[in-house]
Amino acid sequence: MLQRHRNKVIGFIIAEASAIGLLFLAGLFATSSWLTNSTLAFSINILTIAAAAAVAVIPIAFFAIAPILPGRR
Repeated sequence: MLQRHRNKVIGFIIAEASAIGLLFLAGLFATSSWLTNSTLAFSINILTIAAAAAVAVIPIAFFAIAPILPGRR
């Protein structure tokens, strides 16, 4: 039980750190002034929104859904 919880927390930290890193990088590119192609700028803006949504959804996916445990005998 403790090992499963530890693996879940480690997986959460890796997923959340990756999503936050992507959000940071996409936000950095979105706010930079060197994007002159409007299609590229629009794509970066969509990527920023998707990364922000992932940052918000990952904790719900990891911790809000209770695991189904086998019954005791």
